[in-house]
Amino acid sequence: MVALGYPTMPDAGDDISNLLRFSPTACEGLDRRIVDVVIAKNGPDSVGALPAGDGWMFLELVGGDAAEVRARADALVGAAAATEGWIVDDPARASQLWKIRADGAGLAGVSLAKPAYGGWEDAAVPPQHLGEYLREFDALLERHGLHGLPYGHFGDGCVHCRIDFPSPRPTARSGTRSS
Repeated sequence: MVALGYPTMPDAGDDISNLLRFSPTACEGLDRRIVDVVIAKNGPDSVGALPAGDGWMFLELVGGDAAEVRARADALVGAAAATEGWIVDDPARASQLWKIRADGAGLAGVSLAKPAYGGWEDAAVPPQHLGEYLREFDALLERHGLHGLPYGHFGDGCVHCRIDFPSPRPTARSGTRSS
């Protein structure tokens, strides 16, 4: 596993095209919003240390030759435009990092001040435009006073987000009838 830290999630999105040449089998992106939700629910030990930044990409590299996979991981970290990058070869630590993404996805709908709903799940964009899309998406949410917890399969350009869209509430009836 390779864990990369970026100033923001859109910055991580900007770097995905550069990293796909290393043939990752998984490439997940997330940011401080998801990490903070996991910490609030499960405590800081559930996350542990992360590479410097507020946006992260976790990549999985596999292969039949451990030396070749390690060399690819070293090259990936060297080529990344990340603030900081780590090769995580401890399976327990790698599992803990992947769990941040899994737990955050599960908590995304219930962790905002107002309930968040599905409906913007699986937005897709060509990976080479992912950073730009994420910036525009955050600006769109802000323009409309909405909040969301985006994360995604960056290698596929797929972004998930639960958004706190306003939900119509039933109104009280007066009990009088008009004729």
